[in-house]
Amino acid sequence: MYVASPAIYAQSLSLTSSPADRYPVPVTLFLVGVLVLITLLSFGVVRHWRWLFWPILIAFTGSVIQIPLEGLQLLGVVPHPYPVWYSLFRGGVGYIELGFAFWMIQTYRHQGVWAMGRKKAEPVSHLARTKLGLIEHRSVGQGPAVLVLNGGHTNCHSPLGHEAFFLAQGFQLIIPSRPGYGRTPSSTGRTAETFADALVSLLDHLQLDQVIIVGISAGGPTALQLAGRHPERVSKVILQNAATDGRYASGMIRFGTYVLFNPVLEGMVWAAFRRWGRVAPQAALKSLMGGLTCLPIDQVLSTMSPVQQQAALAFLQVSRSGSGFLHDIHHQCGDLGRVTAPVLVITSKYDGLVDSSHATYVQDHIPQAQLFVSEAESHLMWFSAHDHEIQARMQAFLQLGSVGECSRAQISFDEGK
Repeated sequence: MYVASPAIYAQSLSLTSSPADRYPVPVTLFLVGVLVLITLLSFGVVRHWRWLFWPILIAFTGSVIQIPLEGLQLLGVVPHPYPVWYSLFRGGVGYIELGFAFWMIQTYRHQGVWAMGRKKAEPVSHLARTKLGLIEHRSVGQGPAVLVLNGGHTNCHSPLGHEAFFLAQGFQLIIPSRPGYGRTPSSTGRTAETFADALVSLLDHLQLDQVIIVGISAGGPTALQLAGRHPERVSKVILQNAATDGRYASGMIRFGTYVLFNPVLEGMVWAAFRRWGRVAPQAALKSLMGGLTCLPIDQVLSTMSPVQQQAALAFLQVSRSGSGFLHDIHHQCGDLGRVTAPVLVITSKYDGLVDSSHATYVQDHIPQAQLFVSEAESHLMWFSAHDHEIQARMQAFLQLGSVGECSRAQISFDEGK
């Protein structure tokens, strides 16, 4: 409109300027202000500001008035001070805005504000102000502390596959959101070693002298960094399909991460998946699980009970990447020779995301590491008929004390198989 006929703005807004000016200064300044406002609104939409959803919806819905008004002007019923093409343009924009309003209403009805899901009662989390930055964390249970480092696309509220197992064994779970996930900012630690140091501050804040660490998938490097950099704070380490040897994200995984899971697009990607999961749950589950297993996906799903399939889909549907996954693909586990705590490495034989070389890498570099290869059919080992074997192995490992006892238990377990 500014290029075609800027005088329309001057006439509509009663802006006075020299008639000789093709682009009057008041009009130019006004449109610059409009562009700044649009930029701010766009930023708010990308960042999913909840309060912004409603003003935009009201503005788009208000276009229902504009459509008949432009029609009456074109018919001559209402005074028509503008060119015909301008009225047709405004009427077309009105229809587009009304379409957006309808889409926003439907999205809100089914998926909540900005397709982020309706607010539900979540387990309570806390935001600890440590010396090295803010750390969101959730605590549940009573007893010896187990620090759980969840994998990629998760936060402290994400369903933990073995939460019930640890609680039944009498442990307290401390589950932080790693940097870039949930309410833990990236500034707390973009690298695994930096966040490992920040976790020590969290343990000090919680007055915990020593913990057992569980590192899951992309949380593995941070678990090993913590055990290596601060061995006095770690009594045992359990790794579950953990990425450890620095080759986790290469080639297409790294490229796909930057394309799909950058902070600008990841919300829309996961919102689209949640929508797909509601419309065609089985197809959505097959699509996601296909990249998490080496077996034919139909074979994997046939081994899962309906309850496990629903739980797996629910786990994937609440996933969010934030800026955390962009950090994960660069994480390194550091010098494993510094790890003195007993380590149990559990890997799924048919994991399609993190292959067994990561587990053998840890076994080769940590003398006291025990390796357990599970027959679990995918990266999500807890949604498997073989999960009871994993739990039995973890239970035996947790009940042992010293490194020597753990080594003897490894021999006994292997002889008993």
